[in-house]
Amino acid sequence: MATKTRKYGLFINGKEVSAKGGKTYIRENPATEEPFAEIAEAQKADVDKAVKAAAKAFKTWSKIPVSERVKYVHKIAEILEKNREKIALTNTLETGKPIRESRLVELGGAIKTLEYYAGISNQLNGESISVSEAQLTVTLREPIGIVGQIIPWNFPLLLSFWKIAPALVAGCTIVLKPAEHTPCGILEVAKLCTKAGLPDGVLNIIPGDGEVAGQALVEHPGVAKVAFTGSTEVGKIVMKTAADNIKRVSLELGGKAPCIVFDDAEIENTIEATLRGGFFNQGENCTAVTRLLLHEKIYDKFLSAFIKRVKKIRMGDPTKDDTEIGSVISREHFESVKSYFQKGKNEGGRVLAGGKRPRKFTKGYFFEPTVIADVDPKATIACEEIFGPIVAVIPFKTEEEAVSIANDTVYGLAGGIWTKDIKRALRMAKNIKAGYLWVNTYGGIIPETPYGGLKQSGIGKELGKDGLDMYLESKTVNIFIGDKIPAFYKG
Repeated sequence: MATKTRKYGLFINGKEVSAKGGKTYIRENPATEEPFAEIAEAQKADVDKAVKAAAKAFKTWSKIPVSERVKYVHKIAEILEKNREKIALTNTLETGKPIRESRLVELGGAIKTLEYYAGISNQLNGESISVSEAQLTVTLREPIGIVGQIIPWNFPLLLSFWKIAPALVAGCTIVLKPAEHTPCGILEVAKLCTKAGLPDGVLNIIPGDGEVAGQALVEHPGVAKVAFTGSTEVGKIVMKTAADNIKRVSLELGGKAPCIVFDDAEIENTIEATLRGGFFNQGENCTAVTRLLLHEKIYDKFLSAFIKRVKKIRMGDPTKDDTEIGSVISREHFESVKSYFQKGKNEGGRVLAGGKRPRKFTKGYFFEPTVIADVDPKATIACEEIFGPIVAVIPFKTEEEAVSIANDTVYGLAGGIWTKDIKRALRMAKNIKAGYLWVNTYGGIIPETPYGGLKQSGIGKELGKDGLDMYLESKTVNIFIGDKIPAFYKG
């Protein structure tokens, strides 16, 4: 799995450039612990340079007819398809995720998102309102301006295009800060986009430290909106910083998804979907099934079958096609996941699978798919976001108890319901405080559907028509079409 160390600069105004003072950092391949890339590290002055480039480009890009902007969006989708293998490999080498997930989920999902937003470009139309015979009102929908987009490391390409696609269609220009661990794939895409004709300054990429580059981007007065995906803790900082300039903010934050399985559920299908829900992307997924609630009548039967399947998941070299689970993102995160596992044991959980790095891996941040049963709903692993391949299993007796456990969290992002009783499914869906729910399936966020959380899981939506609205401002224009304005003052 050894690879030659690559070099990446910042991407500003259509060109790859060095950071202020030539500052760089080394990113390792998390599956081998070997150096993978040397990356330019943006400073405050670099962020300012990128925002100015985006501001200059906005003057032209925002005036281009949407039908022309859409052509560029289609070109980007074509670029991703044409270079799918190359970009997918880069994504796998910097994230540690299996290559098949990079191909199908990251690249495939990004392409679908671009195509979807290109297809709904007619949603930019305003409306006309006949207020009276003497007055007509029209609404205009205009791009919000320069947008700062901050991307996490778990799905660096997919989540980039969840933000890039609607912003481009809306007519915004972009300064995007990828996560420190995963800037390489999006930097490669940005260079390819410029070669395909995307005007300079429309898309700028500034890798760097969150406390330096991210902070500078959020507080920059030239940025009209910040779209952030990441932890709830950092989301609070973004929100506070943006408040100084009354900056628009959308936040997609943490989650602690409950997956509730009733005793009438179809067991085989539930297990299949729950495996994916719990261990897809090494569990580094804000909608991951980290709380599996099982009805007491099927608790033992379900767990027995579930554990057999968990132990068959193939962990291995992420670049191999048959690998089903790879490494977590970094040494620091590996230690965090391990710490949560230990807390789960210490607080009374019963370990049924996993809990360590397999012996066959002498290097790399591999953590086995892990299941801890009999978890108290108040235990740490039942309350805090682990962001790793650990599923906490909790028994329940009644529908009311399941709802209570599901909602007893600061988060409200996603959840799952398994039952053949459609009335119960709808009752549960109405009572669970989460922004995105699945019934008798789990996982897979569709570009056509709005996605976002409640409570401390975020503000605003991504995807769907709502995701486009986040990059538009509405302006009302009242037009007098009568013959004479009535006198108000009689003197």
